[in-house]
Amino acid sequence: MWNLIYNDLKIFIDPLVFADRSLETISKQVGLVSTLKDYLVKTDPSLCKITFFYPRYAEGVFGLRRIFMEGDEVTFIDQAPAKIIQVLPEPADQNLGALKNFIRTYNESISLAIENKCAFMLTVHPFHIDTKSDLQKKYGLQLVTLEELEEKIEHFLQGLYNYFKFKSPIYGISSPDLAHAMSDPFFQSVLIPWETNINKTSPSQDVKERVRSFIHNRYVDILTTVDQVSFFKIQQKIHDVENGIVENKNPFAHGYIRYYLNYHLFLLWGAIDHLAWLINDVFLFGYNPEKSKDRGTVGLRDTDSKKEFLEKIKGINSELYEFIVSKEIQEWLYFFGQLRHKNSHREMFSASPLLLTTDESQISDEEIDKIIYKDRPVIEEEESIRRVMPEELFKQLEENQRNIDRTNYRISKMKKGIDHFAMVEKNGQNYMFDPVGRIPTDLKNLRNLIEKVAVAYGKK
Repeated sequence: MWNLIYNDLKIFIDPLVFADRSLETISKQVGLVSTLKDYLVKTDPSLCKITFFYPRYAEGVFGLRRIFMEGDEVTFIDQAPAKIIQVLPEPADQNLGALKNFIRTYNESISLAIENKCAFMLTVHPFHIDTKSDLQKKYGLQLVTLEELEEKIEHFLQGLYNYFKFKSPIYGISSPDLAHAMSDPFFQSVLIPWETNINKTSPSQDVKERVRSFIHNRYVDILTTVDQVSFFKIQQKIHDVENGIVENKNPFAHGYIRYYLNYHLFLLWGAIDHLAWLINDVFLFGYNPEKSKDRGTVGLRDTDSKKEFLEKIKGINSELYEFIVSKEIQEWLYFFGQLRHKNSHREMFSASPLLLTTDESQISDEEIDKIIYKDRPVIEEEESIRRVMPEELFKQLEENQRNIDRTNYRISKMKKGIDHFAMVEKNGQNYMFDPVGRIPTDLKNLRNLIEKVAVAYGKK
C-alpha cells in the first residue's frame, strides 16, 4: 500500500495562540477552525481534511479559560507525552517553577506534534531561528504564525480543488481564477484600477485585450502556478513526516514541482514581455508587434537593442526608468530569463536537490555490491525467474538492477545541500540558487514593476 496523494493535513495548535479571549482573537479562532471546517463539510466531493490537535490538559498548567468546546472539530489531547523532546532547556533553579512549567509544557507540545506526525505547529512563541531550523531538519515539524499557516492551508486546499480563502471565506468558488481575483490584494488595489483607467481612454480592441489578458489571465495563472508548487511542497512534507524521512534525497513530488516551476518561469518571462508591450500601448510609443524590427526593440532588459525603448520610458517617467534599469531588477531579469531560455531552447531545467558527494558515496561498484547483496540476491525470486527467462536476458535484467541499486546506494550516502538547485552562468562565472525559494522574490519584483508602471500611467 502506498499513497498517491496525501489528503489529511495535520496541524498542532499551541495552547497560548488563542489564550487572549478578545473579540479579535475569537474571530481568528472561528475563521481557522469553525468556518474552514464548515466550508469543507459543504464541499462535494470532499477530497481533503484538516486535522487540528490541541493539548487540552495544558489549559490547567497555564491557568487558561477553556478555549475549545467539545463540539469543536479539534482532536483533544488530555495527557502529556510519554517521551519529551528537550527543545527548550529547562532552568535548574527551583525558584523558577512557573518558568520551568511553561518551558516543559512547550517541550511537551512540540513532542506531541511530532508524535502525531503534524506537518505544522501554530505558535505565538518567538522561537529562535536556529531552533526552528533544527526542528524542521530533525523531525520535519515547521513552526508557523497564524498568517503563515493560513497560506499553507490555502495552498493545500487548492491542490485538492477547494478554493477557500481566509480573507474572503465565500462559499461556492469553483475556480482558482475567481479565488485569486476575489482575495489577492494587489489584484484588487492595483490591477483593476489600472485597467479601469486605461479603458476610460477608449483604447483599441487589441490594446484592451492585451490589458485584459495580462491582468485576468497571465497574472492569475502565475499565482496558480505558485499555489501548485506550494501544494506539492506540502505533499512532500506530509509524505516525509508520515514516513519518518528526515532528509529526502529522492522526493516523490519533485516531478510535479518541476512541472509547475517551469510553467511559472514561462509565464513570468512572458509577463515581462507582455508588460513591455503594454507600456508601448498605454504611453503611445508607436511600436508595432507585427514588425520584426520593433519586436527586437521593445523590452525591459538593459541591452543595446532595448536602449531606444528604455529611453522613451525615461522620457515619460524617470522614476520608472531608474527602477527598471536598477541592478536588482536587471539581475532578476537575467537569472530567471536564463532559466527560461534553457528550458525553451536547450536542456530542460530540473531544479532537483543539490547532492554533495561523501567518501561513502564514492566507493567502488564492487564494494557496494558486497554491502547491499550480503544477505539477498540481486533479483528477488531469482530461481523462478530464471526458469522462464532466457539466460542472456536474465543477465541483462540483473545488470540493470545492479546499476539501479548502486545509484540508490550512492544517493543514500550523499549529503543534501538545498532542495532545489539551479545553475546560471554570467560573465564566465557560475551562480547557484534555489528557484523555488526565490518565488517570493519573483512575485515581489513583478508586483513592484507593475505598480510603478500603473503609477506612471496615472501621472501622464
